Amino acid sequence: MNWRGKLNKYLASAYKNWIISRRNIFTIFEIFFWPMISLLSIGLLTKFLKVDEGMVSFLLVGAIALTILQVAQIDVAYVLLFDMWSKSIKNTFIAPVRSYHLVFGALLFGIVRGSVVFFILVVVSHYLFGFNFLAGGLLPVLIFLAGVFAVSAIIGIIVCISILTFGQKADVAAWSLSGLILLVSGIYYPVDVLPLPLQAAARAIPLTYFLEYYRSVFIPEQHNLVLGATLAGLYLVVGLILFDRAIERARRTGIMLRLSE
Repeated sequence: MNWRGKLNKYLASAYKNWIISRRNIFTIFEIFFWPMISLLSIGLLTKFLKVDEGMVSFLLVGAIALTILQVAQIDVAYVLLFDMWSKSIKNTFIAPVRSYHLVFGALLFGIVRGSVVFFILVVVSHYLFGFNFLAGGLLPVLIFLAGVFAVSAIIGIIVCISILTFGQKADVAAWSLSGLILLVSGIYYPVDVLPLPLQAAARAIPLTYFLEYYRSVFIPEQHNLVLGATLAGLYLVVGLILFDRAIERARRTGIMLRLSE
């Protein structure tokens, strides 16, 4: 197959998300309303508590990271969520596509939406709270965003696998997994304050390391970016393999047909 045919397999997934999203009024809430609510609530809290600049940067970096994570991961999860809700999962897999075509195509659209959200929040945080997200230069920002988008893809893959394994009951994972990430990955507080078992869990989550890396631009601290990137790459590879196996199992057991009726 030529390169254009391969590229179309990725773009088809992104295009499907685009078509469905532009017809959905709630997309506006995902891009503008909820991200602004999240940022303003944390930013105003820092004003009320009169915290220093270091703490402001710590909290706002966490708030922006969580928002981008939620926006991008739901786009990857939409690969199967939309099909499950419309009873058309089997139609997606009639085409000769693999898990990575679906995931990276949807992630491309998630990156576009997440980047729009990021730009809006950076501008608002600068003018309302005096926080310059680009103070450390462009490269740390790009590395940070790459880590957030990678974790988004991992969460989206877990949601898709859950749908093909457990059926319609699994759609709750699309919203609950980011809540678990919020709890243990140091979004609003250092992981050191967690009980030891949760600290161990936090060290298994790549986002923890990308947060520590980017926060070190504003608050000098140790970080292990290489470990975070290694974990992200490992989880992506393993996740895609398990996703392909979940697809084959869903075909063999009939779950795919039951989700399409």
